[in-house]
Amino acid sequence: MRQLAALLLVACGLSVCMASLDSCSLEDAKTVMKQWNKAVSLGSDSQIKLTGGRVIFTALFARAPGATALYKRLNVDDFEGPDFSGHIMRVMSGLDMLINYLDNRPTLEKLLSHMADQHAMYAGVTSGAFDLLGDVILGGLPIIIDNFDSFAWNNCLVPVMKNNTATSGREMWTPKSLVRPL
Repeated sequence: MRQLAALLLVACGLSVCMASLDSCSLEDAKTVMKQWNKAVSLGSDSQIKLTGGRVIFTALFARAPGATALYKRLNVDDFEGPDFSGHIMRVMSGLDMLINYLDNRPTLEKLLSHMADQHAMYAGVTSGAFDLLGDVILGGLPIIIDNFDSFAWNNCLVPVMKNNTATSGREMWTPKSLVRPL
């Protein structure tokens, strides 16, 4: 349970080595932030994040059914209950925070370092788990974001997600499965 919870915080992320953050230009960062904030402002901020998080977790569990066992402590069986909903909101708030600091490199690096340290305690937070999460998130965003800029999102979100495993000493993962043709 802790494994995927940690995984989605970076999402939600959810990071790459700090040097790879260089692939996220200021223009890319502004595009991602603008598209993200437009998507999450379509209604009640908390309701949009909760609904979006439920979609992410539903897709994640569909692709990795055994992952639900990792969330027993958070009462995943009551998927819409307060325990698991609270977890989803923490994950989505973490993702929102990271995205909204893409244009502030020093703060983003501190946030990523802190999140990577948090995730280091979870043995199951692997590059493969981040790969799956990235696929789920980047696969779903074009559905809700008009004129989705896959180039900007890959340049910014993939490095943010990779940083969580890199900083915590886990193996690196390549973003090949996240790169989508323009």
